[in-house]
Amino acid sequence: MYEVMRPVMLAWYAKKMGESAAVPKPRDAPISRSDDPDADSVLLFGNGAAHGWGVVTHDLALTGQLARVLQSATERPTSVNYIGDETMNVSAAIAWLGEHDVSPYDLVVSVLGMNDAVRLTSVATWESQLAALLTKLSAGMKLHARIVVVGIQPVRSVTAYDTPLGAIAEIHARRLNQVTQEVIRRFPEVTYFRLSEPTLEADRPHGSRKVYGAWAKTVAEWAAPALDACRAEEGNARRARGAADIEWDWSGSPHLIASASTGGSDELQRLATLAQETFDVDVAVVSLLNGDRLWYAMNTDRLPRSIPRQLAYCDVTVTQDQPLVVPDARRDDRFRGNPFIDVTGMNFYAGHPLHSSTGQAIGTFCLLNRRPRPESSVSLDALRDMALQAQSELWKYETPPADRITPAPLATIA
Repeated sequence: MYEVMRPVMLAWYAKKMGESAAVPKPRDAPISRSDDPDADSVLLFGNGAAHGWGVVTHDLALTGQLARVLQSATERPTSVNYIGDETMNVSAAIAWLGEHDVSPYDLVVSVLGMNDAVRLTSVATWESQLAALLTKLSAGMKLHARIVVVGIQPVRSVTAYDTPLGAIAEIHARRLNQVTQEVIRRFPEVTYFRLSEPTLEADRPHGSRKVYGAWAKTVAEWAAPALDACRAEEGNARRARGAADIEWDWSGSPHLIASASTGGSDELQRLATLAQETFDVDVAVVSLLNGDRLWYAMNTDRLPRSIPRQLAYCDVTVTQDQPLVVPDARRDDRFRGNPFIDVTGMNFYAGHPLHSSTGQAIGTFCLLNRRPRPESSVSLDALRDMALQAQSELWKYETPPADRITPAPLATIA
């Protein structure tokens, strides 16, 4: 039955994700950081309840709520860093973690599986990918750190999924939860519990600070004892914790990425709107590549704040430093089976590289569309013209290299 229903569920999920663009979600930095260097350090990793549907800041979502509840429960300062997005599924989890150093964390809280349940991810895939993720986390974490795996909440407790198709997904979620409990028996440092059904407010059907506050208390019932155990076993061997600040490859990235949460550059938005209308595509966007991540300079209401570089079409565009057109990712060996593309359903891509004023390839101006399209549907000359206009806008945000800064004139001695 699952094999027969999977195409239907994939299409249904894609439809629901398309409808979710207008749902409030956090746009700010996904971290609640304590200034105390000896604070407990927690990594919140995943999607679903961790994503923050219904609120506009991570401070009101599970990230901020969990930091406050844990601080109250342990009577110690706590920092919580969130990594993930609703478009991340279990097959993309390791890529989403990327090169992030997990050794400073005392605890990892993993909240995965809602979209895998809805999309009917096979049990075999779920088992193998979850085991691989826990193996990677365990290998990278310090000796006494703990992992808490949160089971999939009742699927129909999500308003958008409270339908007959959601009932099918809920049955599958129970199967995945059962497999999860079997997998974690291999990992003595891992504990499991399942979130209960939330009590939604009538005027906030997608989530609210009350919902995330209640969930934070539930998570803390398991997380606080794990943090206490970690600190007791670690004794005096503690060192400063917390997520390191990002080192940017291009000086303009921090400002553009920060402004993306409030719409981004007006000029880039104008060009994106023009490109969507000119090429008749679902999304046009400027991407900026940095380290192992791709960041979007705007349109984060329709796209994640960032994604793993290795899962992005734009990585190929920047690496080859040439325009790239992918008519149908499902038929392209470079992208077939890519979990991010599979979840988002953006099967058509056309991108042109963008350069800094010194010639460094820093990102792309790109087009995305759910339905495949012939390569001839995009004029590369027209795409290049828009990319060059976007590139000129980017240069306004960069800091000139030191050897190009003109020194100020010496003051005249009166």
